[in-house]
Amino acid sequence: MLTTFERIKSIFPMAVHRSEEASSDVRWYQAPDGTVFGLPKLELTERERQLLEWSATPLLTRLDPRQAKWQDRLLTDTYRFARPFRLMSLVLHYQDAEALEQFLDVLADFMPEAEIVLMTRSHVEIIETDQFVELTEFEDVLRAIASDCYVEAHVVYSARPLGDLGPLYHQHQALLPLAKLSTKVYPASQLLYHYLLQRHETFDVRPRLTAPVVESLDKTTIDVLEALFAHSLNVSHTAKALFMHRNTLNYRLDRLYEATGYDARTFYDASLLQLIVTLHKSE
Repeated sequence: MLTTFERIKSIFPMAVHRSEEASSDVRWYQAPDGTVFGLPKLELTERERQLLEWSATPLLTRLDPRQAKWQDRLLTDTYRFARPFRLMSLVLHYQDAEALEQFLDVLADFMPEAEIVLMTRSHVEIIETDQFVELTEFEDVLRAIASDCYVEAHVVYSARPLGDLGPLYHQHQALLPLAKLSTKVYPASQLLYHYLLQRHETFDVRPRLTAPVVESLDKTTIDVLEALFAHSLNVSHTAKALFMHRNTLNYRLDRLYEATGYDARTFYDASLLQLIVTLHKSE
């Protein structure tokens, strides 16, 4: 099955990928799944540009240096955090241009320590490090914004002890269509669980979304996880069944958490890991 960029390339042979070198005469677009591609401005007719913007969103490229730096870090897979961080991805729906400015002002006041990156006029990324705002308070802010500023935001988030920023961003783009309510903030792990159950036809996307887990699934890790699942996530009982010290088991689970971002000792993450293990063993 063709990837999104390969399908775009078949229609626009002059298309370039974000990872490729490109001149300043390229107009950048973001597909619904987060794929970023560029097309030479001079080779696009006005009609082609209008048709293209029905299915892809122009990427904002006239940014201040700090915004541009974080936008680049999100779109590439090379930037890695060595400390806890949380990524929140928002798709916006609003009625007028002033509403967007009001929305960004409210966010900046509520989250003064966060990096708020405007990717397109309907897409915002929020990056927090070390200290995170309370999600219930954030949902309250979203409800107030929807009422006062006429802006609705559909939100997916992931918190990590450390790790790569770009892959997490791309995962969120695939999951955002499942975030149905504008007043709720959805954990990406819950949406990924439903995505894997409902979207089995998307074989080009699924391996990319589950890669951090699958890469960690050697036989020893699978045995540890299956024992943990069998003992209802009880670490003490699992350690006894594996003839392993409890601290050793926790150490292994900590390393898995750092590698994948999912903590097998918590219900939602364990459910997702169990599903990925099952899919991995069946392939």
